[in-house]
Amino acid sequence: MKKGKSGNSKKFPYKVCILAGGAGAEMDHLSAHINRAVLPVNNKSVISYIIEKFPKEVEFVVAVGHKKETVMDYLLLAHPERRFTFVTIKNYVGPGTGPGAGLLECRKHLRCPFIFATSDTIVSEDIPPPDQNWMGIAPVRETELYCTVKVRNNAIYQLDDKTKNDNYLAFIGLAGIMDHKIFFEALESNKRPIAGEIQVSNGFKSLIPRHLTPVGFTWFDTGHPESYAETNRNFSGESAFDFSKSNEFLYFVNGRVIKFFADRSVTEKRYERAKRGLKGLTPAIEGCRGHFYSYKCLEGETLYNMLNVRIAAEFFEWAKTHLWKKSKLTPVQKKEFQAAVLKFYRDKTYERVSAYEKKKGGKDAKNVNGEKLPGVRELLNKVDWNRLTAGEPVNFHGDLQFDNVLVRPKGKGKDRFVLLDWRHEFGGLIHTGDLYYDLAKLYGGLTLSYPLIKEGMFSASEEGNEAHYHYFVKNDTIDVREYYEDFLRKEGYDLKKVRMLTAIIFLNMAPLHHSPFDTMLWYLGRRLLHKTLCKG
Repeated sequence: MKKGKSGNSKKFPYKVCILAGGAGAEMDHLSAHINRAVLPVNNKSVISYIIEKFPKEVEFVVAVGHKKETVMDYLLLAHPERRFTFVTIKNYVGPGTGPGAGLLECRKHLRCPFIFATSDTIVSEDIPPPDQNWMGIAPVRETELYCTVKVRNNAIYQLDDKTKNDNYLAFIGLAGIMDHKIFFEALESNKRPIAGEIQVSNGFKSLIPRHLTPVGFTWFDTGHPESYAETNRNFSGESAFDFSKSNEFLYFVNGRVIKFFADRSVTEKRYERAKRGLKGLTPAIEGCRGHFYSYKCLEGETLYNMLNVRIAAEFFEWAKTHLWKKSKLTPVQKKEFQAAVLKFYRDKTYERVSAYEKKKGGKDAKNVNGEKLPGVRELLNKVDWNRLTAGEPVNFHGDLQFDNVLVRPKGKGKDRFVLLDWRHEFGGLIHTGDLYYDLAKLYGGLTLSYPLIKEGMFSASEEGNEAHYHYFVKNDTIDVREYYEDFLRKEGYDLKKVRMLTAIIFLNMAPLHHSPFDTMLWYLGRRLLHKTLCKG
């Protein structure tokens, strides 16, 4: 058992128990790196939706097990003003597990009326206090998956757990328990598994004689991949294109931005870069725990939302002054840097190309938008890797897109812009990267309008030896690209090298995204690389 920080130690008439211990095997790859309670729904975790339904004075008893540190670390970063007691469930996989078993392990912390909630339930309505015994219910299609209830005269008179029947009102995993002693005694006395788990229905059956009230809710289930996806669509609107990843998540909660990475070293290195190499250029990191880091939301708009020649010119000068500071390297560090550049550009590109070929089964059309093009590997063999890997060591961002730059409305000088979503390393180096990678990332963001891509304003298809793609670009983006090319020439940067790296970046991105965006990136990168090699 572990207690979290409390913003208010005043005794409250009831507690809230959230069961977040299960492995959630049915969630497939989604819960491979994180507990399903912390899966995001429209950039807020499921468990945050539950917590925000209750007064700030209430104490939460949270049962944890599978990936327990992801639940605990997230809650302590996202809700530091709340009071948590964490209970580690001994067995959360296999025989003898289930919500009933989890509740029993929390019993000693629930010697008062309490609200019970599973960590895969979101409701729209306010949640009533446990000043009576009540069960949250909602209609379902398949009764075998749920504990269903029968209601008469506004009282539940029968429970059927995980059976096929004609009653389609189901318990949603949310309840108020006033008679907690009776409930727990019944739960303790009958631990017979139902559908392989110890359920909570036996406890609720003991409350029927004392009047068990049904409370209807608008219920959003996040416990299965299909219902989780449907819940996301309900909360965020129908997404035109899915850019989500299963190994990193972004949250906006309680006035904070929280990032999660399955690879803990990414979190640690980003935190290190924000403290040192990018200090004063990124938001101040408020907290870093395990796989998460957090910072307070800042006022401003992304550069993409405000993009025009005037503000772009302002940003390019800002980056040249405050971000791209040249790194002074020793002879040994220069060798390490050159090795990192070669690994990052050439070696990673061939690895990503192989990944895309495997993903697509070797399918690769020869004619792209009506133009016959050499294959990707043939093009890569023509690249002057010595020229491409003759990097310029500077402080770097690593994913310098206009969506990753915040414009401060009242900011001046160094504080005019804030860098978001910076990368943790460059080819293994934390504090030094190649200037041209940042330059190429910007050029990529002026070749594709990523906000329009996210709205689904593109198409890509391939059939036999024919491939076609099309995308829309805003007029302001075209104007800024022309200005940016002039900026690069004026500053003495190698524009051909920037274009070539942009093409390679698109090829590297292709295997990481869903269809049809991966297809478009592949053929766009191939076409741009061919054009650059031929014409510059």
